[in-house]
Amino acid sequence: MIFDSISQLKRYAVPCSEAILKFIAGHECSLLPDGEIEIQGHKLFVRIMSYVPKAAAENRFETHRIHADVQYVVSGSEIMQTAGLKDLAPLTDYDAQGDYQFFKPAGAVNEFVVGTGEFAVFYPNEPHRPSCSCEDHQGPVKKLVFKVRI
Repeated sequence: MIFDSISQLKRYAVPCSEAILKFIAGHECSLLPDGEIEIQGHKLFVRIMSYVPKAAAENRFETHRIHADVQYVVSGSEIMQTAGLKDLAPLTDYDAQGDYQFFKPAGAVNEFVVGTGEFAVFYPNEPHRPSCSCEDHQGPVKKLVFKVRI
């Protein structure tokens, strides 16, 4: 897992980081409609989301096996949580077509606030529970989730 300002993405060995930064620089991200855009076919695409974060208990932990998530908050703030696989209990089987499996916490959970202009990277098999509300920001969030095939 990586957490930093989007301006620092090049500091890390994140695959497709140049293409991600080019996409961000080439678009008015706050005006993009919700949906999905292919950037480099199945190797790199982005999901654009607008929502109001929910209480952590209303969200599920997830893992992926094929894609890493580069979650970039365009506006707003949310809490993202992480946990070790040993601290989670499966809720679903792995869905190969959607590349996800859902879990519920059964042990220690860590969290951090991701605000406007910041990103977090979750590699395959790194459990994460994004989109959780935080006290400092109760409004909507605009987020781009870049899916990078690993």
